[in-house]
Amino acid sequence: MNAIAGVVTELITGDIMPQALVQLLDKNNIKLKEVVTDDDGNFIFEDLDDDTKYTIKTVKDKFFDNLQEVITTQNDTTTIDISMKRLEEMIAIEDGIKKLKTEMIHFDFDKYNIRTDAAEELDKLVKVMNEYPDMVIKIESHTDSRGKKAYNRYLSDSRAKSTRDYIIKQGIAPERIESATGYGEERLLNECDGTVACTEQKHYLNRRSEFIIVKM
Repeated sequence: MNAIAGVVTELITGDIMPQALVQLLDKNNIKLKEVVTDDDGNFIFEDLDDDTKYTIKTVKDKFFDNLQEVITTQNDTTTIDISMKRLEEMIAIEDGIKKLKTEMIHFDFDKYNIRTDAAEELDKLVKVMNEYPDMVIKIESHTDSRGKKAYNRYLSDSRAKSTRDYIIKQGIAPERIESATGYGEERLLNECDGTVACTEQKHYLNRRSEFIIVKM
């Protein structure tokens, strides 16, 4: 026994996903086994170690990779459900502008190097750009209103350019990033311009990076 079994479906529709590649990884992310889901989206890995943590990695074209940690149960089958998200779901239109929507790209205070969590989000963006080879974007980075305006602009510009450099290092051609610009506190999303008291959450909304789709 000591098995891990599951079914792979599409996140939005719930449709089953045959022919998805499912990999079994150990604690060091070394691939131990791989299978392809059957016509009903099912898979199973058998003869595994007792009470051991594995990672299930599911891969399919036009979808984001899915990673789930699973711990085996002695003499039993552990079941999991895997929902795959389409790459195109990152493309959204806001106020008539087409954007690539990521989770917030975070930077350490007063820094502009790419953190691990930011890299994970940018890797998703890179995957979408690889799927749409004609896509061209521009990067815009923003800060909240705290701090001196000139410094905020410098810091946001440095963050935008470090974001661009990371994307290029992942294999995206430089000409596919039209620009990478920091606007500091020039484009606030709310009233938090320093004249009124604002919560940390409201300031947080203004600290953002946006990825504008110029061409697809």
